[in-house]
Amino acid sequence: MLYSRRSVLAGLGAIGTAALTPPRHAFARIDDRPFFFFTDDEARFLALICDTLIPEDEFPSASQAGVVDYIDLQMAGPYGRGARLYMQPPFAEGTASQGYQLPLVPAQLIRQGLADLADRDDGALRRDAAARKAALTQLSAGDPAALQGHGSTFFDELWKLTNEGFFADPIHGGNADYAGWNMVGFPGAHAYYQSFVDKFNVPYPKPPMGINHKPGGDGAMPRPLRQREG
Repeated sequence: MLYSRRSVLAGLGAIGTAALTPPRHAFARIDDRPFFFFTDDEARFLALICDTLIPEDEFPSASQAGVVDYIDLQMAGPYGRGARLYMQPPFAEGTASQGYQLPLVPAQLIRQGLADLADRDDGALRRDAAARKAALTQLSAGDPAALQGHGSTFFDELWKLTNEGFFADPIHGGNADYAGWNMVGFPGAHAYYQSFVDKFNVPYPKPPMGINHKPGGDGAMPRPLRQREG
């Protein structure tokens, strides 16, 4: 059976979390398709984790801004497969200054990390926002025992992807309705600012505009990946 992104994330309401209704975004026209990499259950749990990192306030939460869509597409594509990483053994222990050193491609790391977190304390992180916050705080502090020793790398990767999904141009699948840009006051990819170059320290008086912005539309629609079946 196939489920849409929108219906999967809205299902969070059934487990005690406010139901999410993601606003229209660059991928609105494939909302009737399932996720390309994540299972429905993984997507729901990822939404809970990302919303712990960027919760809803006067601006949308991470999942409401399409961050789950963004991470899903990254994991299904060349980045998730480690296309630019050297992944041949032997795998020696590296230092923090040497960057990514795991024998796992990013997609494997994210999937394994989410599974380990979801299984903690009989699934407590699915039900308890405070437990999710405590677990992520522990990972961010670099606990070497967490997630089979990969805890800090998993957190760094997830935090990076969450930020990218919230603040990158909507053409990549996140930053729905320019949520991230509206938060920080970034005007986006306007072609030029000739009428405003002599203004200093004042807000730009026009709404954000992405690379492929279409007035009155929902942004760019890249060629979709192969639809997952199940």
